[in-house]
Amino acid sequence: MVKAENEKIAAIDFATATETMADGARRAEIKKAEGIRQAHILAAEGEAQAIKLVNEAANMYFVGNAQLLRRLETVEKAMATNAKIVVPGNAQLVNVIGDLAGVLPLAKKD
Repeated sequence: MVKAENEKIAAIDFATATETMADGARRAEIKKAEGIRQAHILAAEGEAQAIKLVNEAANMYFVGNAQLLRRLETVEKAMATNAKIVVPGNAQLVNVIGDLAGVLPLAKKD
């Protein structure tokens, strides 16, 4: 009878230990999933903030200059393929390209 009682106690202890280990493993997986979730949230917030900053910079520096930006993009594409382009000397684009290249506009002859 003592042996049976000891075996019963041992079985209960083993079941309790197994349940405790399973619960610990479950909690560890939940913590891991929460960590991954938080990492994804932080990455998404970082990307959103970067997009917001780019948008704010574009609004700050290119408001009213959309045509100039488009011209610069066109010139950039043309220069990438070594295309020859003619740009009027009085155009604002010439001044921007000249500023970027460190070139001064030619003086007008009277």
